[in-house]
Amino acid sequence: MIRSRRRIAMLTVAVLAVSGFGWWAVAQRRFATSLEQTRRLMEAARFPEARERLLSLRSSRPRDPEVGYRFGVCEHAAGRIPDSLAAWSSVPPGTEWWLKAGLARAKTLVGDLGRFSEAEAILESLLDAPGSAAERDGARRTLAELYFWEGRRPDVQRLIKAAWRNTTDPVGDLRDHWKAETAPTLFEVVREEIEQAAAKAPDDDRVWLAQADLAVQTGRLAEAEAKLDQCLKARPDDPAVWRARFELARVGDDLEAALRCLPHLPAERFTDAEQLDVRAWLSRRGGDLLAERAALERLVVVAPGDSRAIDRLAALAAESGEADKARELRQRKAARDAAKDRYRLLMDEPLAPARFAELASLSESIGRTFEARGWWTLRAAFAPSNPTAKEALARLREPSRTSSPSPDVTLADLLKSDEPRSSPRLSREPAAPSTPPTTTASAPSFRDDAEAAGLRFEFDNGRSPQRQIPETTAGGVALLDYDGDGWMDVYVVQGGAFPANPERPYQGDRLFRNLGDGRFEDATERSGIARMAKGFGHGVTVGDIDNDGHPDLFVTRWRSYALYRNRGDGTFADVTADFGLDGDRDWPTSAAFADLDNDGDLDLYVCHYLVWDADHPTLCPRVTVSKASELSEPDQRYNYCTPRPFAALPDHLFRNDGARFVDVTAEAGIIDAEGRGLGVVAADVDADGLVDLFVANDTTANYLWHNLGGMKFEERGLDSGVACNAGGAYQAGMGTACGDIDGDGRLDLFVTNFYGESTTCFRNLGNGVFGDHGGRLGLAGPSRYLLGFGVCLFDANNDGRLDVAIANGHVNDDRPDYPYQMPTLFLVGGADGRLTDVTEAAGPPWTVPRVSRGLATGDLDNDGRVDVVVLPQKSPLGFFHNLTTKGRFLTLTLEGTSSNRDGVGAVVTVTVDGRRLRRWRTGGGSFQSASDPRLHFGLEAAERVDSIEVRWPSGRVDQYPTTAADRGYRLREGESTPIPLPGPRGR
Repeated sequence: MIRSRRRIAMLTVAVLAVSGFGWWAVAQRRFATSLEQTRRLMEAARFPEARERLLSLRSSRPRDPEVGYRFGVCEHAAGRIPDSLAAWSSVPPGTEWWLKAGLARAKTLVGDLGRFSEAEAILESLLDAPGSAAERDGARRTLAELYFWEGRRPDVQRLIKAAWRNTTDPVGDLRDHWKAETAPTLFEVVREEIEQAAAKAPDDDRVWLAQADLAVQTGRLAEAEAKLDQCLKARPDDPAVWRARFELARVGDDLEAALRCLPHLPAERFTDAEQLDVRAWLSRRGGDLLAERAALERLVVVAPGDSRAIDRLAALAAESGEADKARELRQRKAARDAAKDRYRLLMDEPLAPARFAELASLSESIGRTFEARGWWTLRAAFAPSNPTAKEALARLREPSRTSSPSPDVTLADLLKSDEPRSSPRLSREPAAPSTPPTTTASAPSFRDDAEAAGLRFEFDNGRSPQRQIPETTAGGVALLDYDGDGWMDVYVVQGGAFPANPERPYQGDRLFRNLGDGRFEDATERSGIARMAKGFGHGVTVGDIDNDGHPDLFVTRWRSYALYRNRGDGTFADVTADFGLDGDRDWPTSAAFADLDNDGDLDLYVCHYLVWDADHPTLCPRVTVSKASELSEPDQRYNYCTPRPFAALPDHLFRNDGARFVDVTAEAGIIDAEGRGLGVVAADVDADGLVDLFVANDTTANYLWHNLGGMKFEERGLDSGVACNAGGAYQAGMGTACGDIDGDGRLDLFVTNFYGESTTCFRNLGNGVFGDHGGRLGLAGPSRYLLGFGVCLFDANNDGRLDVAIANGHVNDDRPDYPYQMPTLFLVGGADGRLTDVTEAAGPPWTVPRVSRGLATGDLDNDGRVDVVVLPQKSPLGFFHNLTTKGRFLTLTLEGTSSNRDGVGAVVTVTVDGRRLRRWRTGGGSFQSASDPRLHFGLEAAERVDSIEVRWPSGRVDQYPTTAADRGYRLREGESTPIPLPGPRGR
């Protein structure tokens, strides 16, 4: 009986187990089936139905990771953001779904809630999470994008390096490593994202960090400092914030602020090269050039491709009188620059395996060792039988760092322990405090009086659906006193249909006569300009070609020149053919008159751009980064092409032989094979008494044609340091200007560049050598995310210091990726040459968005305040009337006798209250435009000028006695008494 009961019990247990297992198996099948149906519903975007199934599945398995992840997706699709985040947070760690859920949480926190800080923490925790390589790559790339927005480019590179061996896209990651350091921010897109995040999460400190970075990039340093101070209150010990604060101090050249940052910067986060770069900067800012040089010499051993370090070493050698050493360094930099330019071009193309070896060699030559190892690794995999890659990898085996600091060692500790005895100030006060920036309270004031003054004009660039390149570079303006009444008149070139269309005849250029009472009248017909042959105009320059005292006009047009001789009776004659300048002239742009052989008359240099077939144009399909907005043309299929694929045209030099201009380009040594010239300014840059030529080239090296005398020239752009910026990038040079920006008595050179490149200032170091000082002067930030064309240096507030105006406008309308119309940038110069952006404070004209090209400055109403004329495309001409109320002035007109009548090439020095102000009478300048030929000096409050000295192109030096301020004078070569001008008067 007992045994029978046991058998019955055991049988019962067995039956129950089998039935339980069956029930479990059935439930499992039902769960799997329902989950599969849910997957299909979600693939079909039928999220409400999928959600209902998931609710049932969650009730039975609340901890299932896939169910939790998918439920979060459905909640997000329904707009229930908190519920989606809660669902994803419920996914248990250690599963592949945890990685998926974490990535979804992070993207939602950023995109929907603007919570950068929380998203960053989640993404950092996912870098080693279980899951597929593709998903880990997704988390890493999302984190890298967040770092990029926050300005943490070194951290982006660190992420790429750490994961490269296991990446799913090794080629793309090597490209991203390059672009993390070199690519400009897609500024408008990033700014929009950050502004939206700030509105959603105004208390998020990582959003503040991103805002600070955008402020730094655009030169708004005070705003950046305030944001970083907020960040430090939230995270007092955060290395990322302290590094941003340190970089801000460097941008602002603020040594005290930089020294405060050093104890908070972990040394392990700085490479050997970065440590030496910091050492060099601290030494320079502290005034110890020997220590700076020593650090830089160590740096170029560690990082032989560091173009900025080589450029600075060349400048130091030049300033020390070591001409041969400077030349050798410039040549070394030139080789690096050429390699970097080629590497950059390849990086913008599809990266096929056939290119791996070239990419590896180039990256190795410019010191990008990580990328070189990567490309050689890929080359070895692609061509395993080729020994070159293996040999290179053995050569590039990653060395141990010269210093391996522990995590608690700061940069201050490391630099102190490595401090040479002669090196100053890592723990002491700086030798000289930074000069406080100019405040907006001192900004000049302007009003656009074009309409009221009668300057009604709109340039027609003939923009077509084909987007032919000549359309986007056209437009120039000139200021000249054509009728000799002492008031500046205005000449504007006009475009039209491109190519020529008989159904749309050209309207021709316009000439506006200054009536002297604040108004202009259209004198195009009366002057004879209306009867001249017409064409698609590009630019204009002015010069007295026959020394008769009347300014003549030279106009560049598509495939032609035009030379208009001023008869002296208020009319012009077309003498193009008479002077040998007729015929097909391909594509000329800017031009400059100057006496280049010192024979007493003006010669002519003309920039030419590239080979373009207007009848069978190359068409470039439009490609944008993000979806185009309603601001862009909805049917726009093409963009303007980039210039590099098209052959360059040679510039031309013409000698004035009295009644004819003779092309002497080749015999003068102007060998120009890769120029694509867009801007030129003629001036004696090295003070040897001969006028040189600085030429801005588009995407290739700039030229500095050094005048050897006898109409012979030698190209010295590379040796002099003006071929490209210190970073070794050939830029898209547009317009040019020159002047003494820092008051040291030497002529500095400016060139405007493409969007993301910044306008460059090449500071004159003496002896024909220049250094890139745009960043140090505060020019880089405000101009970086503008595309500059015309540029002028002038004293807007009569304080004796030069200010800068830049006309801006993009070439392609790819909004919202990039801005198309842009403000006219205005920067006021300080005592040490540092520039402060006062665009918004100087009046509404400056902030009006335009697609501007031409820019000229001059005193149009003779009130001693320099005005600005801007010529945009497809919108009205701008006349920025200067209304600034302070500052006295002196206006000088030069009249050569032995020298050319215009005095081009002369140097004038005015001494006032112990200050020496120097101005140069130049030819050309800006972009396809010509400014007031009179020299203007701001005198602050001085009532008199102590002395005036003129060094004429003939070599004669004239001294002039004390003169009253707020007046204009003519200085005639060989005469000792200034002649009062009828025009300029103080207000």
